Amino acid sequence: MEFTSPNTTNFTVYTKSGCPKCTTVKNLIKNKHFLITEINCDEYILEDKDLFLKFIEELAETKHKTFPMVFYRGKFVGGLTETIDLIEKILFLFDENF
Repeated sequence: MEFTSPNTTNFTVYTKSGCPKCTTVKNLIKNKHFLITEINCDEYILEDKDLFLKFIEELAETKHKTFPMVFYRGKFVGGLTETIDLIEKILFLFDENF
C-alpha cells in the first residue's frame, strides 16, 4: 500500500472517521483561512495499521499514534494542542509584521 505524503505548501491533516479532535483541528485551520489537505486514514488503518504508523514515524521523526496527525509545510506539528499553538504563533507573527 502506498501512503500519501504531506503537502509541502500548507497544512496536511491525517484524520480518521469519528474523531472529534480531527474535526476540531480541521475547523480551526479552515476558520483561520489556512489551506488544508485532509487525508482520511481509515483505509490505511484497516489495511496495515503498523505500516502506516511506521510511515508517520519516519515522516515525523518521532512516534505519534493518535489522531489527528498534523503537518505544516511538510514538517510534523503534532496533534490538536500543538496545532493550536502553531496557529497562534503564525497569526501573532503575521499581525506583528503588518
